[in-house]
Amino acid sequence: MLITTRGIVLREKQVGENDKFIDVLTNDLGVIEISAKGARKINAKNSPASQLFAYSKFCVQKRGERYYLNSSDPIHIFYDLRLDMEKLALASYFAEIILFSATSEEPSQEILRLMLNSLEFLSSGKRSKEFLKSVFELRLLSEIGLMPDIVGCAECGAYLSDKMYFIFENGIILCPTCYDLNLHAEAAQLSLPLLHAIRYIVLTEFEKLWNFKISDEVQKKLNYIAEKYLVLHLDKHFKTLEFYKSICSKEF
Repeated sequence: MLITTRGIVLREKQVGENDKFIDVLTNDLGVIEISAKGARKINAKNSPASQLFAYSKFCVQKRGERYYLNSSDPIHIFYDLRLDMEKLALASYFAEIILFSATSEEPSQEILRLMLNSLEFLSSGKRSKEFLKSVFELRLLSEIGLMPDIVGCAECGAYLSDKMYFIFENGIILCPTCYDLNLHAEAAQLSLPLLHAIRYIVLTEFEKLWNFKISDEVQKKLNYIAEKYLVLHLDKHFKTLEFYKSICSKEF
């Protein structure tokens, strides 16, 4: 029985001289590993559609627990990512997060949309890398069930205050009256613009996700909060994140 699905290639693993396994984030099957026979040959029919970060239509056959690639057609190949090391490194970080957190055999339409939109903006340069990184981290966590409770103070329900405190450990916010430094040492102070930005990222409709702007100062703080919250709650050291940060810190 042949199965047709659409997805984006997140990882390639070489097998022998001409074959490879590809990990694909699909809209209806989650993340699946596909055996692509002969796909490493330059003139192979499945070579374009099975390359890293190619969004393609795949026709696969499932035998036992493994999927085998029958045919494929590329829909969009984010070729420009290969021309910029920082962009490629950030895209690889996005892919590693998904590979670690997404499940197989479950629909992943929103995660796939998030990845595709992130790569499109990253490739085109229409949004900054810092902006895309923080939006991706917080929105992905929200999609996999780790959305921070950011609507109001977890104790008294206060919606607005001149400042709020984000508690990393349990993903809640507290107003100054309810916040206790002795109980919540791991916390970040949120200004109103920063609070609004986090609320927007995790709560807004997907179609409007990218339609906001923040200052450089707010962006810097958002970067810190989004990354720290993700690493803490996924409890994972991402090598691609370390590599991306090492590249960004270099002076060319």
